[in-house]
Amino acid sequence: MRIDRRPNSRKTLLCLLLLTAGALCACGGGPDDSAIFDDGNRHPNNWQRIRVTQLDENGSTLPFVTARQASNGNVHIAFYNADTGSDGTLYHRLLHLVWDPASQNLTRNIVDNRPAPSGVNGFDRCDQFDFMLDADNTPIFIYPTYEVNPVLQQVEADIMVNLYESGHWYETTGAVGYVDRNPVYQDGHATENMSMAVDRQGNIHFCYQYYTEGMDSANFRYPDLYYAMRQRSTIHEPISAIEAYATIEELVDGNAFSTYGDHNSVGYFCKLILDENDQPYIFYAEHGEDFMGTFALKVAYKNASGQWRQQVIETLDDGWEIDGLSAALYPPENDPQGADEQATARPMAVAYGIRVPSPEPDNGHHLRFATNRDGDWVSEIVDESTWCGSRCSLAIDANRIPAIAYFDEQSHSGRLHQFLKYAEFSGLRWITESVDEYGDVGRYNTLWFNGGEIPTICTFSDEDNDILIIRQTNRIVSEE
Repeated sequence: MRIDRRPNSRKTLLCLLLLTAGALCACGGGPDDSAIFDDGNRHPNNWQRIRVTQLDENGSTLPFVTARQASNGNVHIAFYNADTGSDGTLYHRLLHLVWDPASQNLTRNIVDNRPAPSGVNGFDRCDQFDFMLDADNTPIFIYPTYEVNPVLQQVEADIMVNLYESGHWYETTGAVGYVDRNPVYQDGHATENMSMAVDRQGNIHFCYQYYTEGMDSANFRYPDLYYAMRQRSTIHEPISAIEAYATIEELVDGNAFSTYGDHNSVGYFCKLILDENDQPYIFYAEHGEDFMGTFALKVAYKNASGQWRQQVIETLDDGWEIDGLSAALYPPENDPQGADEQATARPMAVAYGIRVPSPEPDNGHHLRFATNRDGDWVSEIVDESTWCGSRCSLAIDANRIPAIAYFDEQSHSGRLHQFLKYAEFSGLRWITESVDEYGDVGRYNTLWFNGGEIPTICTFSDEDNDILIIRQTNRIVSEE
């Protein structure tokens, strides 16, 4: 017996409807089947749309909606928001929600609340963040902060770590972008792209794009990609000397402010995952831009000596850039509960969008997938039917079936879509479908499989400012 979520299967089917209060769902049938859900709209296929909350208008502030499912079934959701205080000051807030799917209850917490940066031309602290849950469902965040050095008039951008313990949020500095060759200016710009993971001991691993030293003529040799690990047992101990960050922050790829060497531009869309032994792997893009660098999708890992090594997964044509990526570790084979997860090395996979320069060829702007399941990295096209692939989120179920949620921007003829799409590998090919086509939805996506192996997507409607949970309502079991 196997789970079959392919639409319109012609095999003998047993359709199990998963009903939730107030929601109608349909199962099986032809391609025109749909159901009316709680927002009053008609949605294709068998997907249930639930509005979790509606955000206030953010202006130019990007929400970066991200979600994680806890072991108790609750969904933790985080996003940026802008709000004006009673004194007229504009605040950039990082908010944390906990949504109970059974009761529909929603709790709201403020993780970080700071005035919008002033005097920092070209910088916006609401550019990116990441968060994870540890084994005890404790939410842990990383996010950027910006300050202006009053003497040097330079931007000092750090990465903060914040975790919720005993009813309080505890913030500490995770990385500062330590500059080891400039004794006057040792605090660089350590933000932009970032990603994190938490190991089984609760230690916090994160990678980030070291964007610039901000001081001298070697700046064109950036950005670099860095990694840091903070032990949970010492995360709250203050670091008084900035030189101590030199032992925390590790160069993964780049020039490390070398006076000589080719230009590098690495670390875009970086995603960090941990293998079965809690060793870090970082997937990221290299964009050559205007210099002699290359355009490629890469992965970095530590060798047996603890040194970082880089591997090219796919080399792209000049000017072809990665437009978002998501990585995942395959579950243990023949052991979906993970009891023997360290027995053999587990393969990995990465989904990524491709964007090409203007004028765009017909085969540009598409979604790809790569895996090392058979040894070497092999990549393939998932969907090139439209301009799609950005904001992608990859998940692999307990049966080792990969699936991707992603944004469908427009048709090749230029017709605007702004749809949420879903792709799943059938064992022979990728099956794709539109999940939601209402309200400019799909710009921020997190995909996971719940306890019943049902694909679930947390996403955002940019038109309605709604945070949505969209989940497949049918579970089809076929006998083979």
